[in-house]
Order: sequence, then structure tokens, then C-alpha cells
Amino acid sequence: MNMKSNHISENTSEFLSAPARLDVLSAISQLEFQSDSELADLISLAASLSVADFAQIILVGENQAQILAQAGISSEPPSNLWAFGASAVALSGDDCLVVFDARADERFSEIDAVSAAQDVRFVAAVPVCVEDEPVAALIIASAKPVDAFALPLQSQLRQVARLAGSFLTLKRDARSRADSIATLHRDEQRNDMALEVGNVGSWVWDLKTGKFSGNKMAYSMLGLSDDKPINGEDVFRAMHPDDFPSMKSAFTRALAHNQDYVGEFRAAASGQWLLGRGRIFERDAAGRPVVAVGVNIDITNTRNAAEKTRLLLRELNHRVKNTLAMLQSLARQTLNRTSDPAEFMEAFSGRLRAISEAHTLLSDREWSGISLVDLITKQVEPYAIYDPAQVVLEGEDMILPPDHALGLGIALHELATNAAKHGALSSAAGQVRVSWQTEPGLDESRVVIHWVESDGPRVTAPAARGLGERLIERSLDKVLSSSVRLSYPETGMEVLISMPIKDGSSAIVG
Repeated sequence: MNMKSNHISENTSEFLSAPARLDVLSAISQLEFQSDSELADLISLAASLSVADFAQIILVGENQAQILAQAGISSEPPSNLWAFGASAVALSGDDCLVVFDARADERFSEIDAVSAAQDVRFVAAVPVCVEDEPVAALIIASAKPVDAFALPLQSQLRQVARLAGSFLTLKRDARSRADSIATLHRDEQRNDMALEVGNVGSWVWDLKTGKFSGNKMAYSMLGLSDDKPINGEDVFRAMHPDDFPSMKSAFTRALAHNQDYVGEFRAAASGQWLLGRGRIFERDAAGRPVVAVGVNIDITNTRNAAEKTRLLLRELNHRVKNTLAMLQSLARQTLNRTSDPAEFMEAFSGRLRAISEAHTLLSDREWSGISLVDLITKQVEPYAIYDPAQVVLEGEDMILPPDHALGLGIALHELATNAAKHGALSSAAGQVRVSWQTEPGLDESRVVIHWVESDGPRVTAPAARGLGERLIERSLDKVLSSSVRLSYPETGMEVLISMPIKDGSSAIVG
């Protein structure tokens, strides 16, 4: 409500705008007072004084007032007592503003508070202080003027004002504490959420009582429930039995040597790998550890990735040895067939490129296998120089194990280079059809690949086996019980390749 007056002194106006007072006033003005029975009792006590018809407690701003409580008013209450309140809060010490007859008082005779309808004649007002800052006024008023306002009544009015100030201080402090607690809870919730997003369980361990407490993630990681009390032994028992002894020993050593506790372990319930880190947060007067705090971090993915990397490196070492042996054999056989360095480099580099292509495909799939379609496409299509459509593939794609893929890659390279030089791919009309299917066997299934050339130059069986034929026949030596059969009908060269393949290892990829 706005209650303005031009009859306030400059000193009072400066006092009302003092920064310290305004800060306290702002905090009090944000509180809720309607349901406070204590403040209602205080204002009723003030209204019961013999000279008063009604009483109010108002917060006094620079040019407005807020009614906190009132009593003794049966009709519409006076709403324009701001000038009296402003004058009261500007008083020093325990002074009391007393206006025996507002109509006759030069200070207030023209203010709106004196109206015929409300007829406020007698007013007494004292400041209400919070932190020694007068922010409100306790006002009692009467429709009749009085001749005197006895000192005992003034003393009683000041006592009620002091009680009101204490009440406002308590209420302000309670609100401040509630806001601080609410902020703390929000911060805790925010921190808990951040920890949960990062798969981090935080915990506190009271070493004197043994009580263990943590966030939801900490309990979930260990497979524990927060419905019942948890102690440190419960935590150790929640670890995998193989990891429990070393972890308990690490924790004991950390306590004994005043070091941080660090260790990796599996949760017994889930098998998750967790990294535990902790340190002493509090010690007693004798230096003994009292409280430990720490975190558990889910490192399952990291451990799995490390194990996968280790297996891949071991596989790579194995493959590199095999590849070097294969290259030595290829170089020796190629060199035995030709003494021309240029011819040797052309033949050997092509075979080296075939192995490299297969290795690249295996590396892209982390040595888990190669798509049969990808392998055939990489090794054969580059030699269809007239039209890629000269190479026709028929069959459902599958994943070949590494040894199968490397051996088959060499065979396909030899077949493709031979077709480009002498067979179906040496003419625009020629065609190479590669088809395959999986056939069940007694012990394991087999993948059978059929290479058929057609519409190329007429074919005759060679008088002697060449290096390419030998490489094709020996390309799958590392795949046990595999076979390669070559035939030379006039219509074009045909090759039948049969390899054992474990059920489930040739996952369909397309």
C-alpha cells in the first residue's frame, strides 16, 4: 500500500533510505505473517492498552508501508499511517512518538491519516528493530484525543515492540536457515545426480561405529539396500570372494600408513569392476582415524576394453608371425619361378597387396573376421577392367574367421590375376561367377565356394602346374581339412573351394 506525505523531515527521509536498514527491511518483507499467532497475540496486547482503539505493526519503507498485524479494528482499518511509522522508526533509542491530537499537531495536521471517515486523533508509535535496525513501527491509535500518555503505558508499548522485534528476528533467521537447508539439499541432489551420471558412488564410513552410508549409486553398485543399516563388513562381503582379501588388506595398509586407499575389485552381485578410492577425512585427538570418505567408480567398460586390447595385441602378434612366414614363402616361390627382377616385383607386389587388403579388412573388424562379400569384392573387382558387372556374386553373406579369410584372399587374388591375363576377365564379353553356400556335415558345417569363368578365351589344361596354381592349392594350408580343386573345361576355368566352418561363427551380415 502506498502512503506518501510531504511532511517528513529531510533527516527522516535520509534515515529511511539507509542501505543497512533497507537490507534488513527487504529480508523481513519477504516473510509470511498471516498465520503467525504469536504476532497476533502481541498486537492484541498492544491494542488492549487503555488509551488505544486499535493497534498495527507496519513495515516502513521509503514511501510505503506493509501491515504485518493489526487488532481492535472492526471497520475498514486506517491505511495511511505511514507518516507516523516513518517518524517512529527515525527515533533514537527507546523514544516514543506521541501525538495527543493529530488535528492540533502542526507536524501531522495536514496528512491524509487524519480523515473525517477514520478520524484518527491520538497516535503513539515506537520503532521495532531487527539487528538494531528500526524497520517497523508499533502504532496504537484512538479516535479521541488524549491529554496524557503515562510513562508506564509507554514502557509497556516499548516492551511489546521489543518482543515484536525479537519475533521478527527469529522468523527471519528461521527463514534464512530454511533457505540454507533447501539450498544445501538442492546442491546435494545436484551433486548426487552428477555422480550418478558419471557412474560414481560416493560413501562415508564411520570407523568408530562401523556405519557405512552412501548415495544410491554406491548401494546399487555393491548390490546393497539402503533400507537397513550397512556397516563396513557388509561392504567387504559385497565384493567378489577372489577380490575381498586383497581389498581389505589394501584398506588396512592405507589406514596404518596414512595413505589414500586405492584398489580395483568386482561386485559379487553384478560382476561389475569397480575402482575404489578413499582417504581419512577426520581423526580424533590421539590421531586415530575416525571417518573415511571415498568413491567407487564403475570401470567395467575400461577393464573390458583393456582386456579386448590385450587379446587383440596377442592376436596381432600371432598374425604378424604367420604373415611374415607367408611372405617369406611367397617371396621364395615367386623368386624360384623367375629371375627377372621386374617380373618378380610385379608378381610379388600383387600377392603382397592381396595379403594387405585382407589384413586391412580384418583390422577394421578388430580381427573378429571378414565379410565374404567384402573379401571377394576387394580381391576380384579391381581386375574387371572392362565392367565391374563382369563379376557376379551369388550367396548369402557371412563372416569368415581370420585364417579362412587370409588364405581365401590369396586364392582369390591368384584366380583374379589369372582371369585378367588369360581367362574370362581378359575380354569384355567374359564373366566370372562366384557362388557359395553352407553345407551341413557330421562334425561341422562347410562353406563351399564355386568359381566359374565363362565367355572368355577357350581354355586348355596347362602342361605343367604353375606357381599360381600351386599358391591356389596351398593358400588354405592353415585351414585344416580344407580343399581346393581346379578344373579346365573349354568354356572357362572352374575352381571348387571347400572349408570347414564352425556353426555360429559365420554370422550372417546381410
